[in-house]
Amino acid sequence: MKWLSRALLALGVLLLGINIYGLFRSLRNPELYSLEHEIKNPLNDVVIRYPDIKKELQKKTGESDHDFAIRVNALVHNGFAHYWKTKGIERFHMRVPVWENYMLWAASYIRPARYERYEFANYKKNLERGVGLCSSHSIVVKGILKEYGIKAELLDVGGRHVVVRAEIPNDSVLLLDPDFGIVVPHDTAALTANPELAREPYSRMADLYYKEAVDPYTTDLMVDIFGKHKHVYNVSNWFEGFSYWAIWILPALLILPAFIQWYRKRKVNA
Repeated sequence: MKWLSRALLALGVLLLGINIYGLFRSLRNPELYSLEHEIKNPLNDVVIRYPDIKKELQKKTGESDHDFAIRVNALVHNGFAHYWKTKGIERFHMRVPVWENYMLWAASYIRPARYERYEFANYKKNLERGVGLCSSHSIVVKGILKEYGIKAELLDVGGRHVVVRAEIPNDSVLLLDPDFGIVVPHDTAALTANPELAREPYSRMADLYYKEAVDPYTTDLMVDIFGKHKHVYNVSNWFEGFSYWAIWILPALLILPAFIQWYRKRKVNA
């Protein structure tokens, strides 16, 4: 059985090495800062770099929850690329790289529909990677607001768009749209009853896109979808949280038999 313990030791050391290497890698590819010039879709897509944005996403002394929520919405809009194309899976780490989490990487081949282009439940991982659609932007805003005690949830609006519903204590409810950098100062019931309330906040949609953009969202479209059904958008995934512990526990378990053999041999020879 000595060969088995050696094989397990080798595998354990390999996985441990992959994990350690990943500690020095970032999920964010710097090429995303020039991506908009390639795809010609959203204008000024990423104007704040990572990790600089992390400092800006901290609440300032004396800043109200209302002002903080609006500022976070704008910061995420300016520091996150609107991109989720299949051809960018490897380039922008939509498939979780093996050095980031080899379990999520393996899952992308076992269940590609779920994990090939993976949206993290952990907002910090989405922020680090820096690419995604409206839901990824909104996950980041929700995560930051909740860390500061502001009640927030994700809303799927009309099956076409995801925003953040934030309840500001002793103030109001805001619908935050970090994908477009827009704040809607009305709650869902009012918007369902009168979708035209969304027209003014989304009145300058054409200014957000290049002229050659393909199928850009328009003001009329946003008014239309805000009048439709809305439901909570859920991104929780127990396996993600489990895997970030398990990728370290598994190598330790694989190395353990060889360590026990070495310890017993050392004790006998002592």
